[in-house]
Amino acid sequence: MKDRIIEILTNLGGTRIEDEGKAREALATESRDMTRSLTPYSMRKAMEKTADAMPWRLLLEEQGDDDPIEVFLKLRKRLTKQLVGTTSSSSSCTISNEQDRLKWDGIRRFLQDTDCIVSALEAAERAANEPAPEPTPEPESKSEPAKPVPARRPTPAQRKGLELIAQGGVKRTQFGLRNRERIGSENGTIYADTFEVLLRERWVTLDSSKSLFQGQPIELTEAGRAHLPA
Repeated sequence: MKDRIIEILTNLGGTRIEDEGKAREALATESRDMTRSLTPYSMRKAMEKTADAMPWRLLLEEQGDDDPIEVFLKLRKRLTKQLVGTTSSSSSCTISNEQDRLKWDGIRRFLQDTDCIVSALEAAERAANEPAPEPTPEPESKSEPAKPVPARRPTPAQRKGLELIAQGGVKRTQFGLRNRERIGSENGTIYADTFEVLLRERWVTLDSSKSLFQGQPIELTEAGRAHLPA
């Protein structure tokens, strides 16, 4: 925000000072032409552009190492105070009176051109000082809490399979020309559908890193052991 405002001030000031330079150069060119007389238009335009550039020149001169925004606000305050207390020039010289009038017109234009910048600064300051909005509490759910799902208990056949696995040595193996599988040990056999339930319920683990021909070891998990007598 601050960098953007400084950029705007720099661009506005550069434009006003550039316009002044062009008007002065046009007047100088006209003055060097000895075959032509000076026109009031060229003189007045140079005076007007000089008056418009004057506040911006003051802004550049007063910056130094100070904060550009603070210098800008102080300059606006000072020029506003001067403008409020000003009176019309009563010099006997018409050119001096016109120059004085253009000076105050230039200050008015400077204040008008930068009103929007002051408004933006004030809005940013208000936003920075506003407390952060409190989080909106989530509405309480009117739905009934979900009822806990009762833990599944093994059937007698599944419990028998768990007991067999607890004895150790149970493997899933493949044998014969038709690639038939067997799940069991020298102490007994577990039907395939029973074993699938034990595996799905995570009551047992299967070491599939071994080949079926070598035999894939099957072991109880803590969840499976919990269904057996201590």
